[in-house]
Amino acid sequence: MKFPAHALIAREKLAGYLLRQLPENDKSGFLAQAGYTLAHAERLERDLSDQILTREAQFVEQTEYGGKYSIQGPLTGPNGRTLNVVTIWMTEDATGLTKFITLYPAKKR
Repeated sequence: MKFPAHALIAREKLAGYLLRQLPENDKSGFLAQAGYTLAHAERLERDLSDQILTREAQFVEQTEYGGKYSIQGPLTGPNGRTLNVVTIWMTEDATGLTKFITLYPAKKR
């Protein structure tokens, strides 16, 4: 299944979580390999929409809040380097909105 192009990617999720160095579950170092920094939150948002959201989503599980899905694929950053990522999305039952939850490195095959 493919999600609508207007899925919500909260800038605060990108700048306040993914691109900020954290003591646990830090993803900023991984994303920095492709040139994503706090200064590139808008670019990351656009790249997730253009490069990842256009791919097929796979159902993961039904939660109490809605269906959880994953989309795996290449994400090419500002410096031209490509990272293989898994992104997690949720379609809320209450609102019908699809929202970006997180991303992490895809496992090497």
